[in-house]
Amino acid sequence: MGCCSNEKSCSCACSQCNTCCCPCHSKHAECDEECSGDAKGRYFLELADEAWEEVLKDKIKDYLLKTQNERMNKLAKIVAEGNNQRWRNKMEKKQGCMEFQEELCEFFSQTKK
Repeated sequence: MGCCSNEKSCSCACSQCNTCCCPCHSKHAECDEECSGDAKGRYFLELADEAWEEVLKDKIKDYLLKTQNERMNKLAKIVAEGNNQRWRNKMEKKQGCMEFQEELCEFFSQTKK
């Protein structure tokens, strides 16, 4: 006799589990977690945590706007202009790279004399 000497029908609510309730069967463990209220409960608790974080972020935003609005506007301007410059540089580099690649293609497409 193995670990399932006390075989009995699984009490899981899903139709996939008609196996032994012995904890050594991983299929049952996976099914049990999916079918139990624990998984649903964890989902809602995680959802509540996310909502709490969103509310906190909103409160922080409100506070910053009330106390640091002008400073945040200056910071936003600095960041936005810096980001625009970064993208301009990126596109210039890309253009330079494309010109280099075209030069190479032209060079190698020429036949040797």
